[in-house]
Amino acid sequence: MLGSLLTLPAGGLPKFIWLSAVFSAFNTIQCLVAPLGMTRKIYSQKPDQVTPLTSHVFAAWTALSAVLRYQCAFNMGNELIYDITFWSYVIASAHFTSEIVAFKTIKMPGAAISTFCVAITSILWMIHDRDVYIH
Repeated sequence: MLGSLLTLPAGGLPKFIWLSAVFSAFNTIQCLVAPLGMTRKIYSQKPDQVTPLTSHVFAAWTALSAVLRYQCAFNMGNELIYDITFWSYVIASAHFTSEIVAFKTIKMPGAAISTFCVAITSILWMIHDRDVYIH
């Protein structure tokens, strides 16, 4: 997978999205292997609501996100993949925002800060560079 990094399209955004895909894949494995570990740290305000089932559902979403991000990183000119990946970051950001503000399950700053920062950075960067990749 590291060798594939050399064939990514030009620019920092494809590399950032690819790295995000790699971290998503590792998070998927973590949610399946140790479902109550990191997930309870992320939702630290109400850890009793985190169950193996909720962690497995989170793993499924994260696996889908990893596949989307990986495909986008190598196919930056594909408008459909680009847009779906963009909206996956919007959905992730909305999820974490709702958990912080409305449901109060996540404490900020905390374990979710890196995920939240990646989502916001990706959204802004994808908006900024859209015309570079989509013609």
